[in-house]
Amino acid sequence: MPPPLADSPLEVDGVRTLLAPTTGPMHAGLVFRVGLVDEPLARRGITHLVEHLVAHGPGRAGAHRNGRTGVEHTYFHVQGDADEVAEFLTGIGERLRNLPLGRIAEERDALRAEAAGRPAADPLPMWRHGARDYGLSSYPELGLAQLGADQLNAWVARYFTRENAVLWVAGEAIPAGLRLDLPGGERRPAPVASVALPNTPACFAGGSGDLAWDTVVRREPRAAVLANVLERRMTRDLRDTGAQRIRTRYEPRADGTARIVATLEPGPDRTLTGLVGLLSAVGAGQIDQDDVTAVAELTCDGLRAADERGARLPGQAFNLLAGHPVQSLDEALAGVRALTRDDVAEVAGTAYRAGLLMTPAGTDADLPGYTPATATSAEMVTGRTHRGRNNRGLRLVAGPDGVSVLDGDTVTTVRYDACAALLTWPDGGRQLIGQDALVVRAEPTLYRGADGLPAEIDARVPAESRVDLAAREPETVPQPPAPTRWFRRG
Repeated sequence: MPPPLADSPLEVDGVRTLLAPTTGPMHAGLVFRVGLVDEPLARRGITHLVEHLVAHGPGRAGAHRNGRTGVEHTYFHVQGDADEVAEFLTGIGERLRNLPLGRIAEERDALRAEAAGRPAADPLPMWRHGARDYGLSSYPELGLAQLGADQLNAWVARYFTRENAVLWVAGEAIPAGLRLDLPGGERRPAPVASVALPNTPACFAGGSGDLAWDTVVRREPRAAVLANVLERRMTRDLRDTGAQRIRTRYEPRADGTARIVATLEPGPDRTLTGLVGLLSAVGAGQIDQDDVTAVAELTCDGLRAADERGARLPGQAFNLLAGHPVQSLDEALAGVRALTRDDVAEVAGTAYRAGLLMTPAGTDADLPGYTPATATSAEMVTGRTHRGRNNRGLRLVAGPDGVSVLDGDTVTTVRYDACAALLTWPDGGRQLIGQDALVVRAEPTLYRGADGLPAEIDARVPAESRVDLAAREPETVPQPPAPTRWFRRG
């Protein structure tokens, strides 16, 4: 059972509520503990589609309204006067009770347009966690085309309930006309993060020219300070290598951990060498006291400013949903002020040991102190072997437990009991994605005697893991290489 929610003195229609004054206009949010970590890969996008359906509604001109689906939370935010706030959030509850299902096709198109305009997904979560829970942010919204009314209503009934929600209001009082007629249910704790990396520190070569590093540590003030100390250090030490757009992020999680992410656009090759050396030094405790002092002061200034604007309320709502204590401003400031250089150095060592480094495409990811993250399987299934057409080094083995592809010395296996999603095309192409994020491409055109392979795979993968895709253009269907022609001399 999840831990009980922290005490909250206010409720609105059974929904825990946080209220704090603000120096600016009133704004408020309704937060649910559901995000992409809760979705099966084959239904990726279901939470986002619900959010779009529910956020769309009548509103007054000038009111600022929006919804957002995140990794662990989905929230609806509004800024305006008391009537505008009440109208929007009351409407959220009404539309959750009665989803506007006639808008599914329209909102699907809107989500596809959003996806087309976003930058490439961050691959680090997939390498660290696999094709499940916290790794799903690396994947597209595969399930959109197949989501229907029954699935959407069931998702709402499970996650968008009063027990799984928190309301926050930045203003003098709860708007008098606000009603939250949400269905009853249970609080849903975030899932335990999966682990796909057998060893850390680990590294892999990415698909772009960017450099990135992430780690997972205990969620605490010194880890948040470390993230900003690291950004200052990178900006200072890597400037001469031509590195640009240096950024770090601190992402707290409901389970009491936090993710620290560092990204940059590298200059010449020595940027990679410089970053590897910097991370090693920071991990060894080479932390500058002046950096810790400066970051702590800036953090305290930011906390005070955020408190005046009511901007700490969303984070407090997340804490309340996770069963963590809701800190006062004084408690938060005291936690930062108490930090020492040694505190930050200690968590830096933990962060380094858990690190995952993405090097630019085409670089050698075999770095001193790092274990290359594996992209192959340790075992293969037993079953019928299909040899590659015009390719002696290629074989596919299909058996009752799964499918393996052997390409030269490389083995990739997806077992049916660990298949996160099966992608299917009308031409017979099949792609199995394992929970460990490994992919087996079962293309009948590439193998001898494989005409019955699609039906064999389909019969063994549960229907809820299947994603049916549109027909491919003929020229995109994989074809075997041209046969080798041998010439006789003489």
